[in-house]
Amino acid sequence: MRTHARTSIHRLAHPLAALLALALTASVFAQGTPTPADLEGLDARAAVELANAWKGNGVTTFATPEAVHFAFQNGAQVVVPMPDDVMLVSVAPYFTHTHPCATHYMSGCQGELVGAPVHVQALLPDGTVVIDEVMPTMANGFIDLWLPRGQAFDLRMTVDGATAMGLITTHADSYTCITTLQLTATR
Repeated sequence: MRTHARTSIHRLAHPLAALLALALTASVFAQGTPTPADLEGLDARAAVELANAWKGNGVTTFATPEAVHFAFQNGAQVVVPMPDDVMLVSVAPYFTHTHPCATHYMSGCQGELVGAPVHVQALLPDGTVVIDEVMPTMANGFIDLWLPRGQAFDLRMTVDGATAMGLITTHADSYTCITTLQLTATR
């Protein structure tokens, strides 16, 4: 298993991934210090993307089923409502290291696998496929899934022949941070 962790970290050295990380870092620092004004007019998806980019810039950010929350160092707070029809569930599959979590803090949560291609499948109980695609984990080790509200999903994630499965929900009391999907070798 340790070999896989090294392999996943090695993927960051891929020239395209390194270039993307450099471009994202440059664009974040080119903006200067984040301010509440940066959030004006943004919807929840754009707010989450910005929150992910701001990690390490002193802004506390987290997602609940109702909203994306921002707390700035000067005490200012901004809340961007989630859409009525979908909500964010951020998932960090792992081999060895995880952390207990229920509310996803874009400013603090860190998953084990960074830049790893993950085959993600999300199905409704009747078998309807909602997601079936390869998605890379972000710099924070998570994959952000925007799923229809009021549902339960069978989630399957596969990385390099290892699979994790679980049930996730999108109800008013559902977790926005899923860190319990441990990858094990598929037989």
